Amino acid sequence: MGTGKILIVDDEVDALDNCRRILSRLGYDCLTEHDPVRAVQRIQQERPELVLTDLRMPGLDGISVLVEAKRVDPKINVVLMTAYATVQTAVASMRYGALDYVLKPYSSKNLEDVAKRAFEHRGQPRTGSPSLAGLDRPAASVDAVRKSGIGFILGNSPAICDVKDLVRKVARTDANILIYGESGTGKELVARAIHDESDRASQPFVPLDCVALPDSLLESELFGHEKGAFTGAHAAKVGLFEMANRGTVFLDEVSGMSQTLQSRLLRVLQERHVRRVGGTRYADIDVRVIAASNRDLEDACSKGEFREDLFYRLNVIPILLPPLREREGDVQVLAQEFLIRFRGRAGEGAEAEPSFDPAALACLTAHTWPGNVRELQNVIERVAALADGPTIRVEHLPERIRATRSDEADAEEAGSYKQAKQEVVRSFERSFLLELLRRHDWHMSNAAQEAGVDRKTIERMVKRHGLREPS
Repeated sequence: MGTGKILIVDDEVDALDNCRRILSRLGYDCLTEHDPVRAVQRIQQERPELVLTDLRMPGLDGISVLVEAKRVDPKINVVLMTAYATVQTAVASMRYGALDYVLKPYSSKNLEDVAKRAFEHRGQPRTGSPSLAGLDRPAASVDAVRKSGIGFILGNSPAICDVKDLVRKVARTDANILIYGESGTGKELVARAIHDESDRASQPFVPLDCVALPDSLLESELFGHEKGAFTGAHAAKVGLFEMANRGTVFLDEVSGMSQTLQSRLLRVLQERHVRRVGGTRYADIDVRVIAASNRDLEDACSKGEFREDLFYRLNVIPILLPPLREREGDVQVLAQEFLIRFRGRAGEGAEAEPSFDPAALACLTAHTWPGNVRELQNVIERVAALADGPTIRVEHLPERIRATRSDEADAEEAGSYKQAKQEVVRSFERSFLLELLRRHDWHMSNAAQEAGVDRKTIERMVKRHGLREPS
C-alpha cells in the first residue's frame, strides 16, 4: 500500500472521481480539484508530493499547472494524463520537468505504477524523458521539436500550405502575431508551431483562454498578485507573463478581455514590464505575445469594443486560418491521422491499418464541418471507440454526417426533377404558341387577345423559342 499526498486535477468530474477511488484504495491521501486555476492555489497551500493533472482543460492546461507546481516546489513530481498522446506532448512534458504521463483511458495498474514510481523518486531531480506509461512511443529532444513544429499542422491543401510557409517566416522574428479563424480551426496549434520553430522554443509556451475566466481572476492569472491583494489571496502568485519570461504567451479569444484589462495589457506590451495585483514592484519581461480571435477585431474597434491602439500592437503580423471546408483534400488527411491516433497504428502481425471505406470517406468529405478540425476530431474519436474492426463504414458515422450525403443526393435528385420539369414546360409552351399563331395567321395582336395576354408577351415568347413566320 502507498502513502503520500496526491493532488488530482481534471475538469471532467467522472474521471476525477474514478482516479481518486483507484488511488485512495491504494492508501494514498487524495485531494481533487476540477478547476485548474484553483488547483494551482491548492498546490501553494497543500504542498502535495505528487500532482496528477489532465492535459487539456479550460483556463489553464496541464503544462501550465506543471510549470506553476515546479515554481512552488521543484521537488513536486507532476504526471500528465492525456488522451491525446503525441511526440509534441512527450517533449513538452519533458521540457517542463514532468516525471511521466499516463495515456487515457488508463487502468488501475497504470496509476499504481506511476504513483509508486513518483514516490520512489520523491525529492530527486527528474532525469531523462518521461516513460510514457501505457504508450510505447519514444520521446524526442527539444531540437527535434523545433524541427517538427510545423509538422504538427496537418494537411496538404494550398490554403494550409500557405499558412505553414507564413509560420516559418514569422517564427524567425519576435513580432507579435494575431491569428484569426473560426472556432476549431487550430489557432493554438499554429501558435505552438510558431513557438517551437522560434529561438524561444526551449522556454515556456503559456496559453490562456481569455473568455474562460472572470475579469478579476483573469487579471491575477496574467499579471500575478501579492499576498493579501484581495480576499482569498493567501499567498503571492506569479502571473503568466512572468512565468513565460523569454518564452511565448498565447492569448486565445483576446476579444473577450474587458476594456480595463485591455489597458493593462497594452501597458505591459509597451513598457515590457509587469506589476502584480496589489504590488508596487515592476518585473522586466521578455515575452512574445501571440493572440487569437474568431471575431473581426477591426470591426470590434469600430464599435468601440476593442482598443484600437492594442489592436495595432497585437496585429503586427496577422495570420488567417482557413476553415476546414476551404481546405480541399485535407478532411481525408486529418480523418486518417485522427483514426490512427485513437485506434493505434497496426504493427507487424497485427490487424490491418485502420481506414475508411470509400462511402464513409465520401460522407466525411461532403460535410461542411461548421466546427472545423475540432468537430472532425471529435467525430473520429467517437467512431474509433464504437466501430468494430479496422474499417470505418457509413453506419459507424453519426446521423448528422450521414445526413449530409443524403441531403446532397436529394438536392441532386431535386435538381434533375426541376430540369426535367422545365423541359416539359418549355416543350408545351412552344407547341401551344405555334398552334396559336397558325390559327391567327401569325397576327400577334389577335393571338394575344385569344390567349388573354399582352402582345409584348407573345413577342417575347416568339423570340425566346426562336420562332419565325413561315415564308
